[in-house]
Amino acid sequence: MSRTAVHGDVFGYSRLIADNEIETINTLRVFASIIEAVVAAHSGDMGDMVGDEFLAVFPSASDAVHAALEMQRLMAEDNQSLPTGRRMQFRLGLHSGVISGEGGRWYGDVVNIAARLQALADPGGVMVSATVLNASSDVEVRVEAAGQQRLKNIPEPVLAYRLIDDELSVEDERPWRRRISTSEIPSLAVSPFVNLGEPDQAHFAAGLMMSLIVSLMRIPGLDVVSENSTLKYSDTAHSAQQVGHEVGAKFVLEGAVQRIGERVRVIAQVIDVEAKMTVWSEKFDERIEDLFATQDDLVRAIVGAIDVNLAGGLGHGIYRDQLDAATVEVLYKGWQNFIQGTAESTRKARDQFEEVALAAPSSAIGPSMAAWTYLWEILNGYASDRDANIDKSEELAKRALEIDDPSGFSDAVMAYVHLMHHDWDGAYESAQKATAERPSCDVTYGVAASVMRYLGHWEEAVDFADRAIHLSPLLSDWYTTTMANAYFVGQDYDMAVDAAEGVVARDEQDVEALLNLAASQSALGRDKHAAAAIHQARRNEPTLNTEDLRQTLPYKDNETLDRFISNVKNAGLE
Repeated sequence: MSRTAVHGDVFGYSRLIADNEIETINTLRVFASIIEAVVAAHSGDMGDMVGDEFLAVFPSASDAVHAALEMQRLMAEDNQSLPTGRRMQFRLGLHSGVISGEGGRWYGDVVNIAARLQALADPGGVMVSATVLNASSDVEVRVEAAGQQRLKNIPEPVLAYRLIDDELSVEDERPWRRRISTSEIPSLAVSPFVNLGEPDQAHFAAGLMMSLIVSLMRIPGLDVVSENSTLKYSDTAHSAQQVGHEVGAKFVLEGAVQRIGERVRVIAQVIDVEAKMTVWSEKFDERIEDLFATQDDLVRAIVGAIDVNLAGGLGHGIYRDQLDAATVEVLYKGWQNFIQGTAESTRKARDQFEEVALAAPSSAIGPSMAAWTYLWEILNGYASDRDANIDKSEELAKRALEIDDPSGFSDAVMAYVHLMHHDWDGAYESAQKATAERPSCDVTYGVAASVMRYLGHWEEAVDFADRAIHLSPLLSDWYTTTMANAYFVGQDYDMAVDAAEGVVARDEQDVEALLNLAASQSALGRDKHAAAAIHQARRNEPTLNTEDLRQTLPYKDNETLDRFISNVKNAGLE
């Protein structure tokens, strides 16, 4: 028999306890009595509260949703009588299915998914699975798609939704977000292109899709949702409306690619998500040996139409190089491997981009993408020899810049290279240039944010990281961790803790987030919580130590580096 689990916890509970333990426990008791009464009123069963967490099980999804919304309304009313800094906000997650156990002791995937969804909910908010939403049609609240969520220890992604109760005035759920207004900027998501040919020709679809994204990300006045948030649709049936709603895009670009002998046929269209209408479509038929030579024209045709309809400016070309058919295939295979994102696929992509660089020495695309991939290995912890990767990144990026690389990739690489070489002015200038060249690239903003926080420009780092989060709404923990460290640099430790806690709640394996959480908690005098974060970081990475951190963290200001090391030492890192 299907039942619905409601899992809840208090957002920022460790901060509330550290600030005033007695008041926090008293408030929790009051809210616990509210929760218990609501659960009973809606025919639910209540388990024991463990710390600030609770689990309740209901006979139907409708009962569970009504109860969750009523809990939040009643607790919001009680919060009005508390000082702003003492208010207690629960996050609630709901999922339905067969639940094992009884008598308050429940377990299984349904319970685990509810707990994972709870970690994604806004403070004072409710996050439900599609299973719950579809079974509770009698609940009249607004629904906001949160997209397909890959949850820890859950093999299949879970489609999630936020329930928006207009009767509640929920405070900003992420106080560390700047949330720069972009409401007037049109937004576009590129859905994974479909391969209509043989399976071994899928690289044409992946390569063309990524080439288009590279061009689109350079258009001022157009927000392009990162492929990091859209690639998950590669293996699932989906509509343009689903993609647009889940990633928050007004327009979706769809495409299909088919190799027929020595020719490639491309069909592309742009969908207005809300109007459910096609605003542009086109078909192209190219010989493989001409594809890359004319690809810029193809890109201009698509981008030009999108630009006219969406952003109202000039289209921007990327490359107008002549590559032979074999080199085009290697390039597209490199893109296909790169977007898979594993250590092995990234290594293959790196080798293939270098092969392109050798085959087409007058083209900037090979060395620029190879340089980017060497940097990507560093950023993702794939590099076995960090210094060697930095050297190769620099060599290839400089070669691309000498050829006049228009993509912006090489400047982003050089920002990081300059940082590692302690060329502070060069790092700053390259980061600014890269974001100007790639105004809609989340990873470029992520690199720039990382550079800026190390240079001490923490407010710029926060803004860049916030922009990256906006462009990659479903995959943003790296940017949030960078923002947490930027707040640490700026000595805004409460904001740093809030940001880092959000990442750790989703992924307790994230060592960088744990280190920033520990350093910020220590700086606030919350030694117990700082020590807990270091304990978890050491479990994840047993060889972690302060001496290695001192050697690898490229802060311009020694005082900032000393402050970070001192705080993680105080938290227990040797």
